[in-house]
Amino acid sequence: MKILLLVVPALLIWWILRLLRSSSAPVDKPTTPPVENMVACEKCGLHVPEKEAIVRDGRHYCSEEHARETKS
Repeated sequence: MKILLLVVPALLIWWILRLLRSSSAPVDKPTTPPVENMVACEKCGLHVPEKEAIVRDGRHYCSEEHARETKS
């Protein structure tokens, strides 16, 4: 009987603490970065994000140097 006087309050305290922890600390889900379109450089074939690519005459290049080299 004495053991019940120790176990029941301990379980009650554990249950209350568990409820308080779960309700007060929401779990933040990690955000995934947005997907970007990749394009291949016309000169070397390197894939770069479309936003970073150099576009000349409708063709994509990885750098200004490659855009100039194919132009001449």
